Amino acid sequence: MEHALFITRLDHLHYWNGGFSRLYFGNEFCERLLLTPEELTAAIRFTFDKGIEFTMVTPYVTETGLNRVETLFDILANEKRGSEVVFNDYGVLRLMRRRFSNLVPVMGRLLNKMKRGPRLMMVIDSLPETTVEYFRNSSLTVPLMREFLMGYGVRRVELDNVLQGTDLPLDGLLVSVYVPYAYVTTTRMCLTASCDVPEMEERVGVFPCQRECRKYTFGLTSEIMPVLLIRKGNTIFFENHNLPDDLEARGVSRLVIQPEIPM
Repeated sequence: MEHALFITRLDHLHYWNGGFSRLYFGNEFCERLLLTPEELTAAIRFTFDKGIEFTMVTPYVTETGLNRVETLFDILANEKRGSEVVFNDYGVLRLMRRRFSNLVPVMGRLLNKMKRGPRLMMVIDSLPETTVEYFRNSSLTVPLMREFLMGYGVRRVELDNVLQGTDLPLDGLLVSVYVPYAYVTTTRMCLTASCDVPEMEERVGVFPCQRECRKYTFGLTSEIMPVLLIRKGNTIFFENHNLPDDLEARGVSRLVIQPEIPM
């Protein structure tokens, strides 16, 4: 089982230790948190110094964001050929296939469609087994979806450790599982932006931000939720440390460890 360290900031490199063989670096949820060329170069140099592999993580993007991603790909393709790129936007995958064949595409967890909300666990014991099996399925269990991905050169997919479990293995695909933070939902309308400006309290939209997500974390509780929901920036997460004992037998070949909420 491969173990990878996933961080979103260079100052989190202190979490690295000899138990990791790969570094994940980047952000999945907001193009405003895309790496700068300087950050990417520094992370690549770190992996060379430690003799480990590198995976760059990218979010869903606008056309402006896609142009920034292309600049980063130019650096990565020149500095560390054969590196992985986690894509959470099919436009990013298309760009890779068109221009960057020496980078390895990995399907991000945002593109894997499945039931994620923890509320399901409040009723799961009363559901028929066939319904439980349905909620453990994802878009990746559809043969046509796997065929599509493999046709684009995708051999690895990323999964959350959802509370109800996931139907595995996935024929033809390698699987990574993220722990302990699983995401529930995300949006470009970031409710954390300007959260410390009282006169902006009632405004919701896509506004300029000061990266408030790097400063504030909000816990959300409800009697219909079995776990604490965590709002960080434009995304809702929950924490789940419990992993099945038979991960490798079920086709999971990599654990992606998030020492902090990935924002």
